[in-house]
Amino acid sequence: GCGRQAPKHIIGYLENGIKDIFLFDVIESRARELATEYNLQFKKIDDLVALPDIGIYSICTPPKTHDRLIETLINNNKHILCEKPLSLNLDNLFKFEHLSNEKGLTVMGGYIYKFSPSHIEMKEFIEANQNQVQSAYLRIASPGIKNAWQFSKNKGGGAINELFVHMLDLANWYFGQIDNIEEIDIQTYRPDRESMIDKNDLLAEDFITVKARNRSGVSITIEADMISNDFVQYVNISGPGLMGFCSIQPNLPLILRQSEKKYDICEYKEFKNLHTSQINYFLNCIDKITTHSQSTISESIDIYKFLHEATD
Repeated sequence: GCGRQAPKHIIGYLENGIKDIFLFDVIESRARELATEYNLQFKKIDDLVALPDIGIYSICTPPKTHDRLIETLINNNKHILCEKPLSLNLDNLFKFEHLSNEKGLTVMGGYIYKFSPSHIEMKEFIEANQNQVQSAYLRIASPGIKNAWQFSKNKGGGAINELFVHMLDLANWYFGQIDNIEEIDIQTYRPDRESMIDKNDLLAEDFITVKARNRSGVSITIEADMISNDFVQYVNISGPGLMGFCSIQPNLPLILRQSEKKYDICEYKEFKNLHTSQINYFLNCIDKITTHSQSTISESIDIYKFLHEATD
């Protein structure tokens, strides 16, 4: 797929020394134009798995298309980095996990926030003070873009699949699997977007807030929306004598404070292409330099189960 996410993956591969990159898209002109921009090659979509020397694929297409592509690529022994969510079907996730393990393939979900230096420092801070953390608030918001599928429920769009899953993934990474859902608020505040989708389609929700607890009792609130004027993302944690704040945005600081240990950090991080770090990790997993333990299919299964419980 050669839409909005594709250039981020292209740059990520190039910055990791991968030069032989082929682009595919069902709209061939998109692949041609992007290939020209980055001096790469493009192929017809019918030739997707016809190149025996290409063993690594990035899937940058709408969620509804993922299952067919993932299954095709796994059956042809290809390693996969797929934009989130991997699949909207639990049975398929279990199938993909079984097949990829059986074939020794790396299949990874595109949850990039875990590769942010600020979020990595936040995780280390939480682990060092895990008995004191009492609450966490994870927020992500966007005005949305003009791609109609992003507002389509049938095609896997909306605030839940586009944004909320990123913060849920972070929460699971920080605190372990979240079990106890206490409050849920799901809304559609922009019904005017219905004009952008097909008549037989459904408009996806553009706002969600979930309050839950992990097994240690930490109160975790996650909020996501597609109605804000600008993109914003941050995490705020607190407890007795403790607070932490971080974001992927370079204009927001990393703040880590623990009064008992006289620990006090407030600094701004330079912008970093998280896809470069993510793809470096992905390639190292393929080469067996690193054990694949982040953004696994198993983690996508946990995310699916939580969403099913929260939205059913």
